[in-house]
Amino acid sequence: MKFHDLQTRYGFTVIELMVTLSITAIVLSLGIPAFQDYSLRQRMNASISALHNDLLYGRSQAIYRNTQVVACAGSPAGGCTESTDWTAGWIIFSDSNTDRQHQDGEDLLRHGQGLQNIMIHSSASRTNLRFYPNGTTPGSNGSFSLCGLGGPEHARKLVISNLGRIRRDEAKNLDPIHCP
Repeated sequence: MKFHDLQTRYGFTVIELMVTLSITAIVLSLGIPAFQDYSLRQRMNASISALHNDLLYGRSQAIYRNTQVVACAGSPAGGCTESTDWTAGWIIFSDSNTDRQHQDGEDLLRHGQGLQNIMIHSSASRTNLRFYPNGTTPGSNGSFSLCGLGGPEHARKLVISNLGRIRRDEAKNLDPIHCP
């Protein structure tokens, strides 16, 4: 066998290489948007799970410790912000003096941080949640709307009943102010 025969039998032609690159480009152009959509859904699921789990933990600690536990928008250093915007993060603490503000002597139970590009807003009437020792949350039912880059059609919601039950839901008809 001559060297020339080996080279043509095992090599690639320019046309074969161009066809392969064209097919790869087409597959990538179809796959990248699907991957971006998947990535947006995963970020939303991570955000809603983080807030949901922290609120469940706060409720269980209120029952376990037999004291009031407060969840509010804010940070350990700054305390509660009294805002409906929880995008920057939240704190959950044992409120032994029932003033709904975190002091040095009160246990900080959780500090949650929102994810980038996910907006979190509580209902206007509930800037914070108080869990009583029996697990209930007094006042009106509350909700948290979570919106990401996917827009209002992919928004999610956490709904908190007066009994302290927390459930996930779709956020249909979300106010465009909270989900640009």
